[in-house]
Parts: sequence; structure tokens; C-alpha cells
Amino acid sequence: MIEVELPDGTIAEFPDGTSRDVMKAALQKRFGSQQLAQPERPQPGSLLDFPQIEPQPNVAQDMAAAGAAGLSRGATGILDLPGMIFGAGSRAGSWVAEKTGLASPEEAQAAHQMMTGAADVSRFGSGDKYRQAAAEATGGATEFRGDTTAGQYAGTAGEFVPGALLGPGSAVKNALAYGVVPGLASEGAGQLTEGTALEPYARAVAPIVAALAASKVVQPAAPKAPTVDDLKSQADGLYRAGAARPGADPASVQSLASQIDNELQALNIKTPTGRVLAEGNVKKFLDVLDDYKGQRMKPEQMQTMRRILTDAAGSADPADRRIGMALLEKFDDWRGQHVPEYQQADALYGRMKRAQDVDFRIEKAERRAASSGSGGNRVNAARQNIKALLDNPKASRGYSDVEKALMEDIVRGSPAVNTLRNVGKLSPTSGALPLLGSLTGVGVAPQVAVPAMGIAAAAKGGAEIMTNRQIDRLVQAILNGSPITVPRSEAAQSVIAALLGVNAGSAPQ
Repeated sequence: MIEVELPDGTIAEFPDGTSRDVMKAALQKRFGSQQLAQPERPQPGSLLDFPQIEPQPNVAQDMAAAGAAGLSRGATGILDLPGMIFGAGSRAGSWVAEKTGLASPEEAQAAHQMMTGAADVSRFGSGDKYRQAAAEATGGATEFRGDTTAGQYAGTAGEFVPGALLGPGSAVKNALAYGVVPGLASEGAGQLTEGTALEPYARAVAPIVAALAASKVVQPAAPKAPTVDDLKSQADGLYRAGAARPGADPASVQSLASQIDNELQALNIKTPTGRVLAEGNVKKFLDVLDDYKGQRMKPEQMQTMRRILTDAAGSADPADRRIGMALLEKFDDWRGQHVPEYQQADALYGRMKRAQDVDFRIEKAERRAASSGSGGNRVNAARQNIKALLDNPKASRGYSDVEKALMEDIVRGSPAVNTLRNVGKLSPTSGALPLLGSLTGVGVAPQVAVPAMGIAAAAKGGAEIMTNRQIDRLVQAILNGSPITVPRSEAAQSVIAALLGVNAGSAPQ
């Protein structure tokens, strides 16, 4: 027989072999509805040592409460920002006054307290006015940071969302990319370094890194211009398609001859007897056109005629060039009515040739700079070659006004580029004289010369980078047919949002 002493002192008996679970169930059934007096906890392992189950927090409710509290801290952190800046300025002023002897430590502290006291009663406060007001109004609920790990992550993420919503663009995208993601990164870094000296730094740096990474992911990629090979392939396809057309019938060829004749008269180069005052390729074109009277003109024959006019338009003789360009415009309009693919192909081919022309001139400039030994005049050489293109009417023919404006920007340089160029002239890599001067400076005053050399070299490199970007924009605009619009960088926006979130999480409580 098994005997069990009960809390009231009586003895309960169970048959031998009764399992502990059966005995526990029987005792619970007998005493479960009664208030048993247990002066002390039953001995571990006894039948009355029932498991003590602690109530577990509801994760969803914990996340909701902590997230709402985080949102409140983020919002009040923004409202408290002017006061926080004012307080920091007051502390800095007091420190300077004390260190410079303008005030004693006691006077500096009194001045700081007076300033912050005045700020406290203003609408700006001194750094935590609105946060404290929210905490008092909610009985401290806005300072809740979560009892569960998930709640702690939700609370920190909430701190970053209000600041993220201040930026331009989609509110949903900003909240997720520049609010939730940096907040989760901050809490994750904080929990990994919890209790160490690195924790505050980890919580501040991790969201900035995460925000920058998020900006790279969500920012739209800049459209890419077609390559030279792409343009050539498209143009070749259009030329083949145009060659399959029937061309112009005799009546249309006669119409072209009439238009050309009217243009010659408008240019005052045709005498009353019908003689044209032109030589070279212009005369050659007119002779060949006269041979087509009463004949069809096939697309391939149109191309031959156009090449003659193109040569005339590029003539070194100003008169031939002027006439050739005028007749080429008329011919292209007429040809486009019969073979529109040729016009499209010519435009693509022209973009390809202009981009190759600019690339050739830049490569030529780089070779000339490299041949000087130091390579220090690379930027100047590139600018000079672009300037030579602009100054040559024949070479610049075919470039659009937009493309020429981009070239002007390269030649003239922006204020920033020109400033860097001037400072970069002192770089030891800019030539023999700057190198000699730098070495002399190092021998006389190295503490001054070495930093100056570094600054000059950095300025020279910066000017080269900025000029190369201008050249790249020019080439891309030519290949694309128009300037490419680069999406606005969101890096600064992401960092500002992250800093606002860090401030909300670390503001005084």
C-alpha cells in the first residue's frame, strides 16, 4: 500500500503499483476546487509539486505596443530636434567661454542653465520637451521598448519611420527602405553587441550603412545609351529594309529636279541662260541628276546621289559647302518620302560616327599627354581637342546644339572643376617644375609641404574625374540621341533619415 501525506495532515492510500500520474490526477480531482493551505512550496519531486507556468506575453500585442511607442519617439524626436540643436550649441558656447577664460566654470554652467531654462518654456524646448510630454500623457507607454525580441525590433524600427517619411518620393518606399530596414539593422547590431562598449556605436553606424545599401537597391537605375555596335546593327537593318523598296518613278525624279532648280535660283547661282555657277561635287550632282530625266531612281542610286552631296557639304570651299548643305537638305526630304528607312538609318549612323569621333579625339589627347612623360596635362589635352572640334565648322557639322553645349561645358569647365584644376597645378605629378618645387618644399618645411602636395594631388585627381564624367555624359548623349537623365541620388536622403532615427532612439528619457 502506498501512503501519501496530504496538506491537511491526513493520509491518502493507493494500491501498490499505482503510477505517479494516476495518483496526481486523483489528488487534483479531490483538492482542485478547494483552497489548500500550503505554507511552503512542496518538496521538488513530490506528488504535489505541480509545474508553475509563468504567463507568456502575446508577441503580436507586444510588437504592436512597442512599434507604436517607437513611432511616437520618432515623431517627438523630430519635434525636439531644434531644441536639441539649441542645447548642444549652448553647451558648446559654455565650454568655449570656460576654456578661453571668458567665464569661470560656475558662470559658464549658470549661463548654460539659464539658456536651457529659457528654451524649456519656449515651444522648442531644450531637446526632450515633446518626448517627455508624450510619456506623461500616456503614462510612460511611449517609452515601452518591448518585452519580446520581436517587440524590441518593432520598437526600434518604429523610431526610424517618421524621419524616413519626411523625404521626397513614395511614402511606402521611404518607410520601408529608409525606416524599417535601418531600424532592424540598428536593433540587430545593438543586440549583437549588447552590454559592450561597442553597443551605442553599433546602433548608430549599422542603420546608416543599411540605409545607404537600401538606397542603392530601391533607386532606379540610370537608363543606358545604346553602344556603337547597337547603332550600327540597327542602321544596317534599316538600310537593308530601305533597299527593298521600289524607289522613285520618273515623275517623282522630275519633281526632285524642279525642287533643286528652285533652290539654285534662290541661292542666286543660276544665270538667266540656265548655267549653274558651281563646280566640284555640286556640278557633279547636277550632271548625274540630269541623267535620270525620264528614268526611275532605285534606293541604291539615291544613296550614290546622296554621297555626292555629302562630299559637297563637307567641302573645304565655303561656297561649295554652302550650296552642298542646302541641296542635301532638299534631297533628304525628297528621299525620305520614298525610303523613310534611310532617314532613320542616317540618323543612327550619324550618332555612331559622332561618338567615335569624340572617342578618337579623347584617345588622341591621352596619347599626347602620356608622351609628355608625366601625363600631367591629360585634362587640358582633352579640353583642347574638344575645343578644336568646336572651332572647326567642318568638323562640328552634324553635331546638335545640345551636343555642342555639352562640349562648351567641357571646354569652359565648371567653377568647381576650374578651382580643382588650378590647385592641381601644384601637384608633383603635373610636370617637372611642380615636382621640383614640391621636393624643395619637403626639404625646407616638410610639415607644410607634404600636406600641400597631398591636397594638390587630390585636387588634380578630382578635376580629372569630373572632366571625364563630363566627357562621358557627352558621349552618352550622342549615342542616345539626347542627354540621359540620371535619377536623383537618394544617398543623402537615406543618411538623414537614418540619423533622425538614431536621434529618436538615443534622445534623453
